[in-house]
Amino acid sequence: MRRAYGRMAVVAGLLAAGCLIGWSMSERENDRPGKADEAKPTVGGDEKREAGPDGGPLAWWDDRLQAAIRDGNWPVAADYAARKAAYFRSESREKEAAEWYAAAADYWERAGETADRRFYDETPPPPDAVTIKPYVGLPAAGPRAPAKFEPSSGVYLGMFGIFDWPSVEKTFGRYHPIGLTYAGWRKDENDTRNYFPTRLVNSIKAAGGGAIQIGWEPQYGLDRVQDDDYVRSFARQAKEAGIPIFLRYASEMNGAWVPWYDEPAKYVEKFRLVARIMKEEAPNVAMVWSPNFWPNDNIDPYYPGDEYVDWVGFSLYSTPFFAGTEDFSKNQIDYFVPLYEKYAHKPIMIAEGAVSHLYRKTNASYAKWAEGQIGNMYGFLPRMFPQVKAITYFNMSKARTESLNGDHVYDMKENPLMFDMYRRLTGGGAFLTKVEQGASAREAVRYEPLESAPGLEGKKKLFVYVKMPMDIQPYSVAVFQGERRLAVSYEMPWEIGLDFSALDPGATLTFVAYDGKHEEMARKSFVWKRTSN
Repeated sequence: MRRAYGRMAVVAGLLAAGCLIGWSMSERENDRPGKADEAKPTVGGDEKREAGPDGGPLAWWDDRLQAAIRDGNWPVAADYAARKAAYFRSESREKEAAEWYAAAADYWERAGETADRRFYDETPPPPDAVTIKPYVGLPAAGPRAPAKFEPSSGVYLGMFGIFDWPSVEKTFGRYHPIGLTYAGWRKDENDTRNYFPTRLVNSIKAAGGGAIQIGWEPQYGLDRVQDDDYVRSFARQAKEAGIPIFLRYASEMNGAWVPWYDEPAKYVEKFRLVARIMKEEAPNVAMVWSPNFWPNDNIDPYYPGDEYVDWVGFSLYSTPFFAGTEDFSKNQIDYFVPLYEKYAHKPIMIAEGAVSHLYRKTNASYAKWAEGQIGNMYGFLPRMFPQVKAITYFNMSKARTESLNGDHVYDMKENPLMFDMYRRLTGGGAFLTKVEQGASAREAVRYEPLESAPGLEGKKKLFVYVKMPMDIQPYSVAVFQGERRLAVSYEMPWEIGLDFSALDPGATLTFVAYDGKHEEMARKSFVWKRTSN
């Protein structure tokens, strides 16, 4: 056990009460350290504006830098200034680099002791402590036998914590087609007149449509789950809602914090009962079977069988503390691998997940570390695991967390580095804004590890998964063949483009991760195949 368990870290009381995005070498110049009175308008998540007309990162970084200066957020200002300095050094533009290094130092001085500098450590790690794994994009293959509401490519975006759905796109810069809510047994926390969460359904409809994910929680125990008027009424109201519904019945059943734990045989019986009723009454309902990511050694006995499960979901959280002790030994990718290997025959959703950036017991900020975890969650995870077809972020507000006396703050808007990373990544073409059978993303690509990818010819997109101690992220990742630098990326998920037809098929490709001084932190070379033989 390494991480706090699911949402129970912040909402344990709820059950008792009733919860080429990275840029390549091209650039747009903003060459001089800026001033607050020269600030530009906030981007607000617009994909085309973020990257600038030529795809460079400088315009986005400068925009975020100026916002940090206006807000007096000096650690964030220092972070973006340091990125600009590293960029210019990587391009051998030492005059601009020196100016931005000086600006970053000034902002760090203004920050004082408020920032945790450990996550900017530039000490080269031991080679065996670093993972560098490139993946290459190939044409996407549609699902073999698509499940209900499964897209042919791409990932649905979901959100918890906003119940005025028309405001979601304004807040995050991209429409999220799945809204998450919870319904206690014989109780709707949003509308006491109704068992079904109609308010959120109506809000989603008012925003232009979408889907709802319902965490339906039998908090009085499994014996209360019967084929009765309540369950039938709930199913009929689900049908009347008229939108796709992902019904996550009795989730996190493998965790001792829920009342439906430790009865796998009875759990399977009741899940199958609910699935049969929904099939009879509500054809717009997709059944989601959704354990927590940990403990992972007791999940299998709860599986109801393929006939009853449309989607597999997981709760997947990342926190910097476990049992009062810091722990950076694993990230979401590490925890997800064994789960994916077991259940990837079904479409998978991260039914709820989040990253903690503030530990309330010590008031310690982990803002930079959390930025990298969001990069893992939305940059790497959906690219590395193609059966991941939906991700819902559990964006509980800081105020709500405090009212519940929760330890971890997951609210993205309280951490500009996380919020910026989230908006930039979810603005990409891999994410979907409409739930429908066979939906297809603008970027219909599946990724294979470079070493095993067959027949590499022509232009391909790659990304590079990098993991270092404490999940410190590099400032840039470059690819070389021999001494020639072919491409460089400055943002997670370290996307680059290569024309394999122009490369020497007998020479390896070497991927190098750099720190903020553009000094090498780690490297690894890979053999690749031009033919499929």
